Amino acid sequence: MPILPCQTQSHITCSGQPTGRPHSSLLPLFAGMLLVAAALTMANAQKESAQTLAERSAIVVRGRVLKVNASDEPMIAASRSTAVISVVQMYAGNEIAGELKGRTATVILSRPDSVKAGEEVLFFGNPRFLGRSLTIADEGELPVKVGVPTMLSEVEGGAQARKDKPVRDRIAIADLVFRGTVDSVSPLGTETEEGKKTALPPSEHDPEWQVANVRIAAPLRGGEAGKVVAIIFPASRDIVWFNAPKLKVGQDAVFLAHTANKQDTTLSRSHALAALQEKQSVYFVTDPFDVLAPADEDRIRGLLAGSKETKQ
Repeated sequence: MPILPCQTQSHITCSGQPTGRPHSSLLPLFAGMLLVAAALTMANAQKESAQTLAERSAIVVRGRVLKVNASDEPMIAASRSTAVISVVQMYAGNEIAGELKGRTATVILSRPDSVKAGEEVLFFGNPRFLGRSLTIADEGELPVKVGVPTMLSEVEGGAQARKDKPVRDRIAIADLVFRGTVDSVSPLGTETEEGKKTALPPSEHDPEWQVANVRIAAPLRGGEAGKVVAIIFPASRDIVWFNAPKLKVGQDAVFLAHTANKQDTTLSRSHALAALQEKQSVYFVTDPFDVLAPADEDRIRGLLAGSKETKQ
């Protein structure tokens, strides 16, 4: 009897669907593919270093797993992706949740069943709930087994990089960076150059601009030591400006000042601002990270040096 086309030794039907186990000659190929897939998975896992995870995590804690498939937060149902831990050490997040050493927290794991009861693990994540206890939504977990000093060094580096990022962003747009002291502060005024009151109504989010005369003590980018520069800042406590720097006479600080941008000009209805800008160079500080403590001077010097290396 002649063999019909579909009656071959292959385990593929005429429809193209597998009929059973692959031919024995294909087993080495499939085994190789599985090994490659496993290697890729391991390589991807290794890319998630302690530093990488710390850079994108607001909270980093070392914890001992008390219970798996459990939750201490009523708003979070227990599942394979939740665990209750006892915080052994806190490396980042004190400013958010306070010191949690010795207390329990619920963790929403990045992967189900990724930890076991009794293990000590580094948990990297961001706060989900902060009520009776803290709930952390994890970016990743790393077991604490070997190489602890190296791992903790990476955690510190990542946490510092996260803190530095908003400062780096402000340095990137700053036209003048220096340490200086505020000599005087005065309202910018609401009159035109002719001395007439402006006819424009106040903005809903009026910044209430004030001008500070600041004497440069140590120029870090631009400026000259001893020179006095005009720094404009919003005195308003409106929600838009609440966290903006509020300068005071005698204040010693590091300034990351920028020339007027669109937000600075469009939210101001003051003719006096335009008049001042015509007479002299003025700079603005409008972001919380535009004015830093004197203790940050060395840190800013380092970040400025780093930004130069990056540009090169």
